Amino acid sequence: MSRSAQGIILLLLSVLAVSFLVSYAVIPTSATTIVQLQPNTVSSGDRVYVTANLAENSSTVTLSYYADLNKNGKDDDGGSWIKIANVTDGGANDGKNTSNGFINFQWMTPSLSPGQYIVKVEDPKGPTRTTVLTVNNANLKLIPTIVGPSTSTDKGLVKPGDYFSVSTQVTGNCRLCHTTDNPTTQNPGVNQSQVDKAFSADLSGITGSSGDTAVDPTYVHHQLVQWSGIASKTLVDNQTVNVTVTGTNPAGNLTTQSTAFAGVNKAVNIPPKSSNDNSTQGNASSAQSSGSTSNPLPGFEAVFVVAGLTFVAYLMSRRR
Repeated sequence: MSRSAQGIILLLLSVLAVSFLVSYAVIPTSATTIVQLQPNTVSSGDRVYVTANLAENSSTVTLSYYADLNKNGKDDDGGSWIKIANVTDGGANDGKNTSNGFINFQWMTPSLSPGQYIVKVEDPKGPTRTTVLTVNNANLKLIPTIVGPSTSTDKGLVKPGDYFSVSTQVTGNCRLCHTTDNPTTQNPGVNQSQVDKAFSADLSGITGSSGDTAVDPTYVHHQLVQWSGIASKTLVDNQTVNVTVTGTNPAGNLTTQSTAFAGVNKAVNIPPKSSNDNSTQGNASSAQSSGSTSNPLPGFEAVFVVAGLTFVAYLMSRRR
């Protein structure tokens, strides 16, 4: 082969190498590149922070979710996308007051079956981006205690004819933590009356009233639910009394019962007993934290393409 022919081949291969490098590395740099969920594994009703960057400041993007039944990260199993909200950088539904090319949206998840979901961010100035959300719908956890007239010294103690209170710590239901979130049509958030009705307690063993078997709480705030009353029932010294607390996740319809114990005129320390009413829920899928469906390092494959083409050009130039 003549040297002129070798030079032409080398030139063509160099052009191809540059073309590959430009197509793989340059084009994606102006697009949305980050979509993150925190956390990315939740129970129904939990709050999820959706963070994404935008191709242009002050843009409005659309958030949607899709039930990924075959768990392949694609909307190809016959379902439909459900809109969550429109979010404007520095404006409507954005969790910050400045326009800086990012959005931070607080999504109060609705009632979702256990499984994998795709969350999508549609940017009119850039490509659509997606990431994965896993829903496992864990049961509520209730840890109730009974306290007598003095909240500082009467834990596990009731006194006949005197004031008592029952408090329970609640985990597994994030809606209790966010009773002040502002609801919208697209993102309903917390229904305060629904949260209040999600818990009840059987106080009849202390009050003596047959109608006190499903008493609504007097106080719901963050992760604390509380009842109060008067120990009107005839109780004897050293008797052990109990109160059963029932809680239901307003979004996931998962129920837990837990029983707290107290002594009459002498405090007792018996760990709460729990029983789950719902045992048919699915197990958690393995969490998948995917920032995007596209290559996280644009142009990375191009390095190998360029190296390969250059090596071929070198071999061609060496042939005589």
